[in-house]
Amino acid sequence: MKPKRKKTAWSIGDVFAISLNNGKYALGHVLSQRLPNTIRIALYDEVIDSLEGNDINTLCREADLISLIEVTKEQIDFGVWKVIGNKPTIIPVIRHANEQYRNADPYLNGVGSGIYDAAIAEDFVNAFYALLPWDDWYKPDVLDELLINASKKPTNLIYKKK
Repeated sequence: MKPKRKKTAWSIGDVFAISLNNGKYALGHVLSQRLPNTIRIALYDEVIDSLEGNDINTLCREADLISLIEVTKEQIDFGVWKVIGNKPTIIPVIRHANEQYRNADPYLNGVGSGIYDAAIAEDFVNAFYALLPWDDWYKPDVLDELLINASKKPTNLIYKKK
């Protein structure tokens, strides 16, 4: 029998590092928690080389924001995404993923929301940095939908189906 994985402590406002396929780390920020098993996060076009020695105040800049998504929280729960600090977000709640689907009717609250597995966020940042194909999905442009806008799409992407 496998030993039970231990949950790690995290909180709203935590800045976390996602391992990239090149040994570096992409950055994310926990914005809020709408459902018990999901978190709403911001992903940034910022890469760090190490988990230590980073000035948290200079990280997660609005100008570098590339994605606002809601994901399952197992990667942060079990320490796969390493928390490197905490700071308040400057992104208003109205911009958090799926906020537009909140409704006064509890039966309709969240209808239409898009929630992704945390592994999708990992694939997204790896593809963003041309470490995985951008179009290696059943729907080849699915990662385009995770960008905050088309202007954030890198020009040096790699494609599998071209």
